[in-house]
Amino acid sequence: MAAVLITLSVPLLYRLLGYKTADEAVWLHERNLREHATLMQRLESARQSLAELNITAGVKQANMLTAILDDYRSVVETRFVGKTFAPITYLNAARSVQEHVIQNLTDMVAVGHSLAGLNRQADASALHQEQQQRITALLAENDKFFTALNETAVEVANIRSVSQFERLDTLARLVSLAQTANHTGTRA
Repeated sequence: MAAVLITLSVPLLYRLLGYKTADEAVWLHERNLREHATLMQRLESARQSLAELNITAGVKQANMLTAILDDYRSVVETRFVGKTFAPITYLNAARSVQEHVIQNLTDMVAVGHSLAGLNRQADASALHQEQQQRITALLAENDKFFTALNETAVEVANIRSVSQFERLDTLARLVSLAQTANHTGTRA
């Protein structure tokens, strides 16, 4: 009987003593680091391909996104230093927007390859112009996302306290931005 009580009390004590919350925080932090590393690898790959295709505006945006990612992460982690889940909440909410920007950069690579093929054909000027317009549209969309990410970083930095109520509006705006990015990504 004592063995059963001890066995049943272990999970309960695990929760009550806070080990479960601490383990979850470590797991979420490690997952966030892995996702960030993957995002940075995808971004660097897109940047290299854009450079090879001589799409300088795309390379500039890739470099800008790298700086925004670093700055945003620093703002969030500094603002919520010592808080367990708040930084991860903000970083995950922004990730959808950041991934959409990277997808746009990757789309520019695909368009750049098609432009390279069109450049070898003398009668493809209409298609060439269409593809150039596609790159311009992707660049413009990314600029809007950059502005929104920067504005959100400023809002996070200017939160007066880290209470749930004070950060609710900024987080809601960020989640809305992520939903807009996901919706934008479904149209093609």
